[in-house]
Amino acid sequence: MAVKNGVSLNWGGFDKALGKAAHKLGDTQALMESVGDALVSGTLKRFDAEEDPTGKKWKPSARASAEGGKTLTDTALLRRSIDYAATPDKVMVGSNLKYARIHQKGGKTGKGHKVNMPARPYLGVSKDDMEEVKETLADFLKGAFKP
Repeated sequence: MAVKNGVSLNWGGFDKALGKAAHKLGDTQALMESVGDALVSGTLKRFDAEEDPTGKKWKPSARASAEGGKTLTDTALLRRSIDYAATPDKVMVGSNLKYARIHQKGGKTGKGHKVNMPARPYLGVSKDDMEEVKETLADFLKGAFKP
């Protein structure tokens, strides 16, 4: 670019790095997929710890108490169903299982809706999840500025 009646500055390659970063920042699908991976990982850790995103322990299930197992992990089907869907501007984490919602939110269930199931939130963003997402974002930004 020609500069008339002014001063030209040699950017030392920063202009190229900035252009590459802008291009990479425009392609956020990979970033959202990394965030999805991090949030799924955090959710699976909550199944292992039997706690909600705030760190509060789930109320133990009758079966887990009687048999010494883990709550929400009888067959581990719910745990294994946790996945994410990412677009360039958002990430959704959850399960497509019919009974996933009742475990997350609690409520009346069973024949005649006579059983009151307590909420055992497994979905959400914990402090650890937020730190992981921040690290993922920082790594993405660092990569955007690499030559």
